[in-house]
Amino acid sequence: MRQGLAGCLLALSCLMLPACQPSQADEMQRFRAWRTGDNATGSTRYQQLLDTHGVAGVMPLHVLLRSSRRWRSCSASEFSLPPPHRQAAIVPTLRVVDRLQQLGIVRADHARSGYRDDALNTCSGGSPRSRHVLNNALDFDLPADGDRVAQLCRFWRRQGPSLDMGLGFYTPTRIHIDTSGFRTWGRDHHRGTSLCVTGAQSDRRSSFTHTP
Repeated sequence: MRQGLAGCLLALSCLMLPACQPSQADEMQRFRAWRTGDNATGSTRYQQLLDTHGVAGVMPLHVLLRSSRRWRSCSASEFSLPPPHRQAAIVPTLRVVDRLQQLGIVRADHARSGYRDDALNTCSGGSPRSRHVLNNALDFDLPADGDRVAQLCRFWRRQGPSLDMGLGFYTPTRIHIDTSGFRTWGRDHHRGTSLCVTGAQSDRRSSFTHTP
């Protein structure tokens, strides 16, 4: 009994330690194993297209090709290459990400999902109209520290209209970025639950409350 309990505690403690987590080296090994045959040819051509448009340096290719947070539970590939006719669609979104990264709002290596085919998108809980299927969207993790949401919403309000930037919030630290139109939404895919809307309303109420 005690040995079983000790084993469970050890497993739980391991999950909490960075040293016990899968390393980036492990992911790179899986990516190299994936990048063979047709995937090697296709990913090289994709990289060349991104280079032609000046966005190849925004994030490492293996990060851009991460398919879904749920790839394991969906029995899908960890990496997903968009079909040739969809590949250029990611270019404007990468340009937005590049600007956000320069401002310190997002980190490119924290991208979690790019292109998803219909089956993986459905399994991942994506909308039938998901821009991931069009290769125009990226999901990111945001650090929980600082004022990232406020900075992101400020950027979206000021720069979003000219960039056709869509900004979605799954949670305060899990976001979606695309360039398929200026809009925002929250956990239920409606504008009213976006943190850029609820946060702005809270700010206005706060300013009214503290007005002498």
